Amino acid sequence: MKTGQKMSRDNLRMQLENAGYRAVSQVMEHGEYATRGSLFDLYPMGSTLPFRIDFFDDEIETIRTFDVETQRTITEVDAIELLPAHEFPFDKNAIELFRKNWRDNFEVRLDQESIYQQVSKHILPTGIEYWQPLFFAEPLTPLFSYFPDNTLVLNTRHIEQYADKYWQRYRAAFC
Repeated sequence: MKTGQKMSRDNLRMQLENAGYRAVSQVMEHGEYATRGSLFDLYPMGSTLPFRIDFFDDEIETIRTFDVETQRTITEVDAIELLPAHEFPFDKNAIELFRKNWRDNFEVRLDQESIYQQVSKHILPTGIEYWQPLFFAEPLTPLFSYFPDNTLVLNTRHIEQYADKYWQRYRAAFC
């Protein structure tokens, strides 16, 4: 986005939601956005500061960074680039798919802090990236499929043993 650019605020809101950003009343952390009249506050992933976008009708009039605590402007910028809030969908259908895939593979714990319960309540718990495959109907493309055929991959001794230990610790902690 850049100053002077024409952009519908409704389209921007939809794009942000599709990219995994959460609508909040006041932006405090990465992956959030808030709207108040012609102002659009946004805290992009990978950014050190949030941005306040001031619209004049459907044109971006100014873009400024601001302090989360004081809500005061720090500096004006000409343009910003946005990263998605996360690399998986987090809409109603994706959450239902996550729940189904979880039930197919793991026991459902009823305590409020379990990953299953948090995702069911539209909360993204810390470490949710590890559960990314559960948000998709098809298996994710393995990393190695992106490498050229002549790529040399080095394997440490006992890799299966270490992977199994890691998986056991992970299941004990999160399942």
